[in-house]
Amino acid sequence: MGRTTRRIMLAVLLAGAGIPSARAQEPAPPATEAKPPELAKNETMAARLAGLVGFVNVACPELRGEPEQLHAAVRRLGVEPGALDAGTLHLAATAYLESYRKDPEANCRRAFDSFGPSGSLVPNLVARR
Repeated sequence: MGRTTRRIMLAVLLAGAGIPSARAQEPAPPATEAKPPELAKNETMAARLAGLVGFVNVACPELRGEPEQLHAAVRRLGVEPGALDAGTLHLAATAYLESYRKDPEANCRRAFDSFGPSGSLVPNLVARR
């Protein structure tokens, strides 16, 4: 977990510690079960690639994502790179990033094997720092 993420989590925990206990015992409102919007196959692939590069940049100390390669790959999928900065595609990319964090060591290794200089999927998307 990155230093910035730890600081944010600590700030959230400390802020929550000041909530009065009566308020903490209030039942949560029922969650609405909203189904996430469906993405086209090319949008899903673009979100996966963006999530992977984001994951590599924050969780793999020896690796870094190549933004130019990411933008080129996303454009080849028919998605403008700016579309990943907000909205549904951004949320999807963030979800992929978080899913990769569940096993950072294995996913860093897979990212380099699949997307590094000798990768077969999108070569040079991931490089050594």
